[in-house]
Amino acid sequence: MNNSALANLNQTQRDRIAHIDFTLFFKGEANRADLVDRFNITPAQATKDFTLYRDLAAENIIYDQKLRTHLRGAKFKSLFDYDVDRTLSTLSHGYGDGFAGKFKPPLACEAPYHLSKPSLDVVAQVTEAIHKARALVITYVSLSSGESHREIVPHTLVDNGLRWHVRGFDRKNGEFRDFVLTRIKNASVNEASTVEELEFVLQDRQWNRFVDLELVPHPNIKHPEAITLDYGMEDGVLRIAVRAATAGYLLRLWNVDCSKNSQLVGTEYHLWLRNRQTLYGVENLFIAPGYCENTTRVSSHSGREAD
Repeated sequence: MNNSALANLNQTQRDRIAHIDFTLFFKGEANRADLVDRFNITPAQATKDFTLYRDLAAENIIYDQKLRTHLRGAKFKSLFDYDVDRTLSTLSHGYGDGFAGKFKPPLACEAPYHLSKPSLDVVAQVTEAIHKARALVITYVSLSSGESHREIVPHTLVDNGLRWHVRGFDRKNGEFRDFVLTRIKNASVNEASTVEELEFVLQDRQWNRFVDLELVPHPNIKHPEAITLDYGMEDGVLRIAVRAATAGYLLRLWNVDCSKNSQLVGTEYHLWLRNRQTLYGVENLFIAPGYCENTTRVSSHSGREAD
């Protein structure tokens, strides 16, 4: 790897090389058309960029004549240092839309603290499987059953405010579930596996269903106007639509009192869910504050970590 040559590139060249590196790492493949579209360059210039990348890191890239695309080499070592938090944020907003290397923000700021960060190598395998619509073989450690080997078909990265999950079809249990990225010890894409129709995201009912939440200031709040300002409420109500699969995460993150008569007591409860009937059939309500399970059907598995 020619570090001095990389350092001597101008910023425009460096951005394109970074895009190739990032795409290879997290998609497992990169092509000329993507570079042309992303940077509005000619195909000839894109070809030169791939040639330059190969000169910088020959073992990182292999050209597949049959597929007519560049694949990640078996001995791939990224040319750039990637910050896992910014990488996950970049990936969740679109593969490779901007360089995801380490950076210093222009103004002082502090983001919410996440638990331990997932391995970038694991993230790369997960995102490659999502991009290619392939199955992923993982070693996973759950709270209920410990370490196990399983095969999943992932479709989406999910940030629940505390840690990152990947949602996908769990072939062991035959249903869609959430997997905490930090609990995946290792992962590899199963290129030979065929994905069935029932395993695709369109069949994930909890993911594709939206529920309308009506959040109001908690009745115990002495000055409710403060809460209406915090959440930009209109007429004292915040109306939002969320995926059923992520509803429990949001309700827990915002400490929304989901009890029938706003029964929870505590200074942390600023909001109350006024229309709790909207949660009928939502499967991850075991984490929703104050929600009573016997009022609606609650799955013991879906929406929580796999067991």
